[in-house]
Amino acid sequence: MGRIIHVELTAIGLDSAAEFYAKAFGWQVTPSPFADGYLVAETGAGDGIDGAIMKREYQQQPTIVWIQVDDLEATRAAVVAAGGAADQEPQEIPGIGRVAYVRDPEGVVLGLRQPV
Repeated sequence: MGRIIHVELTAIGLDSAAEFYAKAFGWQVTPSPFADGYLVAETGAGDGIDGAIMKREYQQQPTIVWIQVDDLEATRAAVVAAGGAADQEPQEIPGIGRVAYVRDPEGVVLGLRQPV
């Protein structure tokens, strides 16, 4: 199966991106022992995946990563407080939950989902 097990986010400002994800989502970010400009991100306990933040010079691809949250409104407020943006109002997807797009300070689009 093609199960997602990891995600990489690219950033021009590596340290500021790491600070944003730590503040907005509580991620624990540490430098990789294998690659310069590559930070390993532990995203929390339980179901889900971990990821990484790497220098944008390594890859330029756009990616939308979906992050499950307990409280959509509180998370949108945390994103804004950490320097990101919450441009659109949340929407309800029947049987799925509430969803919204936000952007980090680098302009990376993220999807947030609060399950039913």
